[in-house]
Amino acid sequence: MLKSSFRKATCYSVFIFIFCLIAKDAMSQSKEFGGGIASFNYTGDLIRTYSVQNQSIGVNLFYARNFQEGWAGKLNFVAGRIKGSETPIDPQAAVRNASFRDFITEISGQATYEFLDFRNNRALVKFTPYITAGAGFFLINRVEKNADYSDIQLMLPFGGGLKYSLGPLWTLNFEFSARKLFYDYLDNISVQEITDKRNSDFQFGDWNDNDWYYYTGLSISYTFWAVDCPVPLQK
Repeated sequence: MLKSSFRKATCYSVFIFIFCLIAKDAMSQSKEFGGGIASFNYTGDLIRTYSVQNQSIGVNLFYARNFQEGWAGKLNFVAGRIKGSETPIDPQAAVRNASFRDFITEISGQATYEFLDFRNNRALVKFTPYITAGAGFFLINRVEKNADYSDIQLMLPFGGGLKYSLGPLWTLNFEFSARKLFYDYLDNISVQEITDKRNSDFQFGDWNDNDWYYYTGLSISYTFWAVDCPVPLQK
C-alpha cells in the first residue's frame, strides 16, 4: 500500500513539475513540435538481455517548451508494437516456448537538459547531447491475460540522446531511453504456472524482477521562436 502511494505521488509530482514548466509562458524562449519513427524493445521473463533483433516499429509525437540554461519541459506520445519470444536459457523455457506481440500507447511528461547551447546563432557547435527523465503511463491492448491486472500502468522514462540543428527552425533528434515498470506482466508472464501434457508444473516466470521496455526514436522538430513586441510609448 505504501509503495503504491509513493509511486502515485512520484508520478503526480513529476507531472505537476512539467505542467508548471510548460504553462510558464513568460520564461519560455521557444515552442517545439516534432515527430518521427520510434522503436520499442523489451526485457523480462522471455528475453533477459537487450537484443537489437527484437526491435519493433512505432511512431512518436512530442511538444516541448525550451527555457534558458538548457532546460525544457516535454509532453511525449509514442505508439507501436512491442514483442518478445522465448530465449531458451534452460529446458523448461524451451518447452514453454512462450511469446507475445501487442500494441502499446504511452504518454509521459519529461524534463530535459541540453549540455551545449547549440540554438544560439553564435554557437560554436550545431549539436548537443541531452538527458531526459519523467513519468507517464502506458496502455497495452491485450485480449487474453494470464492474470488479473490493469491495462494501464505507470512507467518512469529516463535516458538521453543527441540533437542536431538543421537550421534556425529545424532540429534532428535521436533518443534512447528506458522505461522502469512496476509490474511483471508486460510479457503476460509472471507468477502464473502452467500444466500441459508435455511437462509437469513449473514456475512460469520470475515475479521478483519486473519487466522493462525501451524506446529508440529518430524525429525532426520545428521550433517557434518567441518574439518580444515593442511596447508603444504612452503620450
